[in-house]
Amino acid sequence: MIEEFGGDFIQWLRGFYFVAKTGSVSRASEQMGRNQPAISHQIKCLESEFGVKLFDRSKGRMSLTTEGKVILEKTVGIFELIRQMQNEINRRLADLEGTINIATTHAVIQHYLPEHIAGFGEEHPKVSFNLIGGGNDVILSAVEQAEVDFGILNLDTVPAALEARQLFNTHLVLITAPNTRHIAAAKPALADIAKAPLIAFPDTSTITHTVRRIFAQKGLGLKEYLVLNNFDIVKKYVELDTGVAILDDYTLTSEDRKHFRVHKLPGVFDERRYDLVMLKRKYLSPAALQFLGRIQKDFGPPD
Repeated sequence: MIEEFGGDFIQWLRGFYFVAKTGSVSRASEQMGRNQPAISHQIKCLESEFGVKLFDRSKGRMSLTTEGKVILEKTVGIFELIRQMQNEINRRLADLEGTINIATTHAVIQHYLPEHIAGFGEEHPKVSFNLIGGGNDVILSAVEQAEVDFGILNLDTVPAALEARQLFNTHLVLITAPNTRHIAAAKPALADIAKAPLIAFPDTSTITHTVRRIFAQKGLGLKEYLVLNNFDIVKKYVELDTGVAILDDYTLTSEDRKHFRVHKLPGVFDERRYDLVMLKRKYLSPAALQFLGRIQKDFGPPD
C-alpha cells in the first residue's frame, strides 16, 4: 500500500535537490526558475514531513546534515526512477534519440571518444552528446548528482554509491624532443628524468599524484618547471624542448610518435585503468545503453 504524503511531495524533493546541489536558495531559484520564498517553503515542508533538519544554516551556507545526505541520495534515486518511467513509455528502440551525457577528462574527450561518437552518430543521427570535461572531482560530482549518464576516469577508490566497470588500460610514458638537451641517456632512468625540467599536469590530475609518489619512493625530487592542463599544449612545449613530460600513451597519435622520442618506463609505473563509473541502479536511456554497448562490448548488468 502506498502511503499518502502532504502537499506536492515531488516538487518538495526537487527544490531540496537544487538547494543541496548549489548550497543556496538563491542559486537554486535561478536554476529552477522559481522564486526564493517558494523554494524555502518546499524545504520547510519536507523537513516537517520527515521531522528532521535537512540543512545546517549556521555558517552562512546551507550544508547538508547527516539526515539530509541520506535523503539526497534517495532523492536522486527517485528522480532516476521517474526518468525511467518516462523513457520506457516514450522510447522507440528502432529509432534512438535523445542526449547522452558524459563526464570525463579532457584527454578522454579528445583522444578516446571522437572515433566512438562519430561512428555512433552515423548510425543514430537523432542522438546528441553533451560532454563535461574536468578533473576527478568534477566528474564524480556530476555522476553522483545524476547530472550525467556516466563518467570515464582513472580512479583509485570507487565511492560506495557508485559502480565501476573497466573500459581500457593505458601506460605512462616519457616524451622528449628528438634532440633534447635535457636527457642524454638513450634509455632514461628515473634519476635522469629527475634532473630535467618537467612539464607537469595540475594537482587535480591522477598522473601528477602517481609521478610524485613513485619519485618520492625512490628518494628523488622533481623539477616541475611548467604546469599545464591540456595534453596537446604539453606536447607543444615538449616539441620546443622546454622540458620533458610523462603522460598516458593513449593520448599519443601516430604523428606524435614521429615527432617525439617516446620512452616506455617498464617496471616503473603500474598499468593505469580507466573505468566507466555510474550510480548504482542507474537508469540508462536506450541510447546510452546502445552507446555503452559500442565502447564496452560486454556491457550488461553488474555481477
